[in-house]
Amino acid sequence: MLAACGGGGGGSEGSSPGDSPQAPVNSAEGTYAGALSGSAYGSDFQALVLENDEFWTIYGDDMDSVFYVYGFVQGKGLSSNGNFSASSVRDFGFSPALSGKLTATYSASNKTMSGSVNYGIDGTIAFAGGPIAGSLYHYDTPASLSTIVGNWSAVSSYGTSVSINVTAGGALTLQDFTCIGTGTVTPRSSGKNVFNLKVTFGSNGCAMPGTTATGIAIAYPLSTGQTQIIAAVTNSARTEGIAVFGIR
Repeated sequence: MLAACGGGGGGSEGSSPGDSPQAPVNSAEGTYAGALSGSAYGSDFQALVLENDEFWTIYGDDMDSVFYVYGFVQGKGLSSNGNFSASSVRDFGFSPALSGKLTATYSASNKTMSGSVNYGIDGTIAFAGGPIAGSLYHYDTPASLSTIVGNWSAVSSYGTSVSINVTAGGALTLQDFTCIGTGTVTPRSSGKNVFNLKVTFGSNGCAMPGTTATGIAIAYPLSTGQTQIIAAVTNSARTEGIAVFGIR
């Protein structure tokens, strides 16, 4: 049900999904969804801006209550007085990742955001959106491990099948053919509905062999009665990244 392709990202060098103090009033923190223009990989996006202005965005096509993901964006910006910017945007659809710059405006009260990512000679992608209509995902509810515990069958951003298991204690194991990864899934101490993710990949058949990568994961119900998981990690240098998407 889910396809994967290239992605784009933005943020400061070496940014990580670690928790930080609560966002100030009128920050860009929250969730957004809307339309893309100038993108060859889907027409829709869903974005998550954390309390430290780090953002993770998926893009693709939103159809029949399921988001068909083609890529993801990651980075860390700065929000202030309705303006949001990120000076180092990365596109993880390329290896190594492609760089660019993001500029946007937002309304903290209406939860709207619009702007563009400029990749230099590789073009510009514009975006505009607001609250995620009809979404059953609630960002302001604390994350619960019970939502993500168990077995998942997922698709990676490399187009491969991935088996994932999360224990009640938050221990993570994943397998992609001969590639095996182990790590942890922990609710963010910010109290938001997001998990911090840490994965160490093995040396056999992995896209990031011997690398420890960090990122985030979310799991939320769909109107179909199923649950969707979306997770993404990048290496510390932000030259490589991988995302997985699954429904059960």
